[in-house]
Amino acid sequence: MMMLLTAVALILFLLAAYNFILALAGLAKPRPTPPSPPRHTFAVLVPAHNEARVIVENIRSLLAQDYPRELFRIFVIADNCTDDTAAVARTAGADEALERFDSELRGKGHALVWARDQVERQYQPDAYCVFDADNVASRNFLQVMNTRLAQGERIIQGYLDTKNPSDTWVTKAISAAYWISNRLWQLARSRLGLSNALGGTGYCVRRELLRQYEPDPTCLTDDLELQMRLLLEGFRVGWAHEAVTYDEKPLTLRQSWRQRVRWMQGHWDVARRYALPLFKRALLNHSLAQFDGALYCIQPALAVVGTLVGLALVLGACLLSQPQELAPPFSMPLHAWALLLCAYGVYPMLAMYLEGVRARLYLNYACSLLFAVTWLPITLLGMMKSRNKEWVHTEHTRSVSIEQVHAVDGDAVFSQTGPEAQPAQVTLSASRSSAP
Repeated sequence: MMMLLTAVALILFLLAAYNFILALAGLAKPRPTPPSPPRHTFAVLVPAHNEARVIVENIRSLLAQDYPRELFRIFVIADNCTDDTAAVARTAGADEALERFDSELRGKGHALVWARDQVERQYQPDAYCVFDADNVASRNFLQVMNTRLAQGERIIQGYLDTKNPSDTWVTKAISAAYWISNRLWQLARSRLGLSNALGGTGYCVRRELLRQYEPDPTCLTDDLELQMRLLLEGFRVGWAHEAVTYDEKPLTLRQSWRQRVRWMQGHWDVARRYALPLFKRALLNHSLAQFDGALYCIQPALAVVGTLVGLALVLGACLLSQPQELAPPFSMPLHAWALLLCAYGVYPMLAMYLEGVRARLYLNYACSLLFAVTWLPITLLGMMKSRNKEWVHTEHTRSVSIEQVHAVDGDAVFSQTGPEAQPAQVTLSASRSSAP
């Protein structure tokens, strides 16, 4: 039994080492991309369910885009709202507020499919951009996406950041996790030509690609389902490190718990459908991108197995009377794990430094370590409820403007070396002068 656990531990170690090696590519500077002349047209879709408290700042940031106004239109999807989201959106300057009422087909996925049908009756954009109602976008977002489309990319995920990183210990934990993953996961995979993770907001996709590969609206993580479906067909999600979307994170552990359970329900659903086909396609095509996508699909399962095996190995080691009784295959990974864990301790701090995060916010990482402990029960609960497709709405209450988003207690979140240090300053001055 011990030998079996050791073999599993060795496999898990190799997978952890794989991610460690890939993350090295994220330590390099993002490659600057010279802007292309404005050419592409965009339909900006903002699904909103009872978001009257936060929708105004979302629209203000979109109206302040450094991109010709005649080349994009803003569509707010007031989905099954019982408040005045639609009226507030129209007053704030949205081109249209599409009101949808459907008690059967509920949720963001269904709202987006319905809205695209409505939009295309009057407007055929080159691409769609999707934002959640609580988001605010960097002023350069559409210009960056225009450039990426001009370079031939078909689906691009922008940098996801936190607009309320210091509200509570939960938002501190999540903000640190995003800064780290943006650098060590997203940027690294972009540099290596792999497919990036689609985050569900702050992304852009060509219209013809979306028409050919319509996301499954019944999936609770329709973004992940679209990512894996496209990867199976050979399309990779690109990454725009300089196009930033600021997202409101849940204030309490209870709110975050509900949101992440929904994410895990959808993740397990997608893994069942796409993990094995992606592994098969990766072997046939000798594709590292598809192999990496398959690993991402089964990441929750690996986390559960890794935790259980780790506990079993520690218990087994404690029960043995003599350390030398440990089998060589067991002792080797144990020491290697120690070195790998040390490296993983250094990597996050280095990532935050490279992202230009202020030194006093490094303490947010300590919160993220505590927060990470909660993922195991959430992952297991998501697995047990993975066939439940009921959408659970996350309430948003923090109306934060693009002017405020770079400040925490009066001090800038990012130093001059951060991901959007220069564009951020342009954004602040421009949005003051062009606010609706």
